[in-house]
Amino acid sequence: MRSSVRRIEPRLQMKVAARPRLNLTFLAKSSPTRKNTLRSVESEKNLGWTGNMDASIPSEILDKLTTFGELLRYLRRRAGLTQTQLSIAVGYSDAQISRLEQNLRLPNLATVQARFLPVLRLKNEPVARERLLHLAQQQRIDTYMGTEPRSSVRTPSIAVLPFVNISNDAGNDYLCDGLSEELINALTQIKGFFVVARGSAFSFRGKEIDVREIGRLLNVDTILEGSIQKVGDRLRVTAQLIDAGNGFHFWSERFDRRMTDIFAIQDEITLSIVKQLKVELLGKERVAVLAKKHESLESYNLYLKGRFYWAQRPQGIAKAIESFEQAIEKDSTFARARAGLADCYATLGSWENGTLRPIEAMAKAKEAATKALELDNRLAEAHTTLAYRTTHHDWDWGIADAQFKRAFELNPNYAVCHHWYSHFLTAVGRAEESLSASKRCLELDPLDLVINCHMAWHYQFARQYEQAVEQCWKTSELHPNSFWPAYFFGLAFEQQGQIDRAAEELQIAVKMSGDVTFASAALGHLQATVGKTAEARAVFNELSARSKLVYVPAYDIALVCVGLGWKDQALENLSRAYQERSGWMTYLNVDPRLDPLRSDPRFIDLLHRIRLVS
Repeated sequence: MRSSVRRIEPRLQMKVAARPRLNLTFLAKSSPTRKNTLRSVESEKNLGWTGNMDASIPSEILDKLTTFGELLRYLRRRAGLTQTQLSIAVGYSDAQISRLEQNLRLPNLATVQARFLPVLRLKNEPVARERLLHLAQQQRIDTYMGTEPRSSVRTPSIAVLPFVNISNDAGNDYLCDGLSEELINALTQIKGFFVVARGSAFSFRGKEIDVREIGRLLNVDTILEGSIQKVGDRLRVTAQLIDAGNGFHFWSERFDRRMTDIFAIQDEITLSIVKQLKVELLGKERVAVLAKKHESLESYNLYLKGRFYWAQRPQGIAKAIESFEQAIEKDSTFARARAGLADCYATLGSWENGTLRPIEAMAKAKEAATKALELDNRLAEAHTTLAYRTTHHDWDWGIADAQFKRAFELNPNYAVCHHWYSHFLTAVGRAEESLSASKRCLELDPLDLVINCHMAWHYQFARQYEQAVEQCWKTSELHPNSFWPAYFFGLAFEQQGQIDRAAEELQIAVKMSGDVTFASAALGHLQATVGKTAEARAVFNELSARSKLVYVPAYDIALVCVGLGWKDQALENLSRAYQERSGWMTYLNVDPRLDPLRSDPRFIDLLHRIRLVS
């Protein structure tokens, strides 16, 4: 029987081009990699930030920080301190601070009160100060009593880890992914059954982590893992269910079949899981779970590659399209590959990428999604894409809502549907419902890059900037080589008045994202609002010149104009963005950077034309 500690091939690493396109000489030079960025500007006084610290810490943040280590880490970040800076200030080593933040070292109450509190700038935060002292004392009591805080776990819940290829041929890796992916897709069809999405489950590939830790990170009580050995046309598939609480295997099965039986094996494993976990499988769910698979293994492997690259958007979009198109060439009836292609074009034409003219991109998205539904009308992915397209292109809120609800009926556990539905809810002003949808998609896919960044996006447009910053910290720790945390850090810091930190982060975002224009526009807007007029004009000129060669969203140019105070030009560009059917226009009513325009009749007219006001 296999050990609960896994050793798997490392997942692919994406290389991100660092090609700054703008004149950034007004900012200090910094490396585009997260490891080397100076998150705390060295010129800041007293080891604190240069921005506004008057805003109180929101109670909803404090309520979630239930251990001394969690709260200490949050307060350190809020004060703009690295672990090294805090260690110097309080006379601890970096390792000691790290162990405190991981709750691996007991805090000394006298030291916390005498040294930590002044450095953490808590003079005007009595609640946070008392909470930190209380948690320090409570941790010592819990340790003395031998108790540990309990975490709530949903049941039944499961994470399907990528099956391990134990064949001699590394080319069979995608066969392993295919089996795992099919099991995830089948299990998500079951109502009331919590299934972690592929992105988070597959993130443990190549990492030696005990299944009990995996269960804690994903908040599930059951782990499915297995292996595949292929010799000629013969397969040996081994699968086992593990209790994530204690690491014990409570079910294991071996399947010896021919290669052509791979889809039948998937059905057998799925039904075994349902039986072992005592999940009720209704008639219609059984049909969905055991639906006959038509796609070939070769086309399915290409589909998996496409989904992998799509998850790395915007940089991975081109490779994703190539993979989906190859899958369709191999099997023209492969509905999910067409749905994947639709997702690529929908994001190319929306705010997530914005590098293809929206009218062209959304036409291709609609064509691919419609064809996918002709092949399989129960495909939640395609219904979700059409709803996303309606939200960002047609601005028909009633139809979009109905399309999302149809997708939920077909697959209530589809994380992307919860993600994109929260975009719809934010656009139409239903902020609390949007937050619920955002949290649900994070539960389903807790480690995914885009889903984690989305939470920062949600808080930004809900104007909850402290929460946005905290989410960016979490995301940057999970995905240190992504530009997304830097982008949202910059937006939130700007609104908080932390200009130096905002400028630093947006510079990083521009460098790491390459040609993504919304990062450049955000930097230009910031420059303009703080009086860096020459630099902001340079951004405006660069974006305008580039727009004559490639598509540049007029919305991006409008943002720089708003910062410069060019109201007429800003509104002209927003009018152009409306003609372009820009996905950014969906958020016209919630983007805080547009506040200087809100009283202008021309802006109000745009809101009417997009049907955001009656």
